[in-house]
Amino acid sequence: MRSEQSAPVPSRGTRLGGRRWKAAEVTIVVALIFACIVFAFPIVMVISVSFKAPIDIMATPARWLSPPTFENYAALLGWRTSEFQFDLWLHFRNSVLAASGATLLSILLGTPAAYAFARQRFRGSQPTLLFLLAVRMLPPIATVIPLFLIMRQLRLIDSITGLVIAYTTFNLPFIVWIMRSFFLDLPGELEEASFIDGATRWQAFRLVILPLSVPGIVASAIFGLMLAWNDFLFAIILTSRNAPTLPVMTAGFVTDQGVSWGIMMAAGTVIILPVLLFTLFVQRYLVSGLTAGALKG
Repeated sequence: MRSEQSAPVPSRGTRLGGRRWKAAEVTIVVALIFACIVFAFPIVMVISVSFKAPIDIMATPARWLSPPTFENYAALLGWRTSEFQFDLWLHFRNSVLAASGATLLSILLGTPAAYAFARQRFRGSQPTLLFLLAVRMLPPIATVIPLFLIMRQLRLIDSITGLVIAYTTFNLPFIVWIMRSFFLDLPGELEEASFIDGATRWQAFRLVILPLSVPGIVASAIFGLMLAWNDFLFAIILTSRNAPTLPVMTAGFVTDQGVSWGIMMAAGTVIILPVLLFTLFVQRYLVSGLTAGALKG
């Protein structure tokens, strides 16, 4: 009696590029593409409006495609006279110094603190962590008046140092929590092996743990930099003439006579580009080392 050969049942899915995609995978990809479009649309609009003339910006119906112009950037860079009086390079320098200083200080203070919370068990460690989290969850507007009074007593009003301290106050809990989670994922056997070789706790942290934690440090630095770079509240309250940042300058394009949308969008593009370029430059550090080093055999 001949055994009947059953025909192979074709798997459900769509073949694209030599690979069969399941319905769930296609759904996830479509959802991710839609999310990328939604999140990228405001950025595309900011950049596109920065290259439009005022008549095209305010046109009704909207003119999606219009001849590009560089008048807004010329006015922003001071190459063309405008009704606004501002110093782009002063605001840009202040933003760079305040954001980079706060990020560096937060990393220098937060990384050792996160390592201590991850490896040491001491009385009050959990309440202290919860207190740091509560500080981060506190609305920044609730701390503006106390910070202003403290900065005035320390004579740090309208200074880069005052902005660095204010930004570090809110960035530090964020850095501690991120780096603590990263340190908890690193096996403790690495430090035990270094202790056997005669290393101290500080040497084990500096020579063994710190190199393996570079991806976590870079990720924390990116988020801390973005929080400080985009801040408007502290900058508008704690600065006036000497230390205003780019967001403060951008708010100056709103007057009682109207809004200069073209120059404002050009300034927004200038604000976006440095953080975008920094993220693209260090993105390889975000993925390299996550599964290497300690987890390699």
